[in-house]
Amino acid sequence: METMNVVAARRSFSDVMARVAYTGQRVVVERKGRPMMALISIEDLRRLEELEREVESPRARREAALSLAAAARDRIRFERHGVPLPNSADTLDRLREERMHELTSLR
Repeated sequence: METMNVVAARRSFSDVMARVAYTGQRVVVERKGRPMMALISIEDLRRLEELEREVESPRARREAALSLAAAARDRIRFERHGVPLPNSADTLDRLREERMHELTSLR
């Protein structure tokens, strides 16, 4: 990957653009020795955007699931006239203890 300062990039922009577009070369443009941006091919940009969609997709599914769960909780609370359901962790602990008791009594 090539690195060039902003003055050189500005001076040879047409050449740099052609190298990036036709060879897929990536160019980092620096200002005062600090990387400020990168020039990448359109193919690289498409791959980057696809990766972003893949990362965001599970997040969007989780947010949608949480929203559905919240709506279901609200509906259940309404149907139970404001009385919430028991804590699911407590219910699972109780069921696990009951199952363990059943299994130990079989011995």
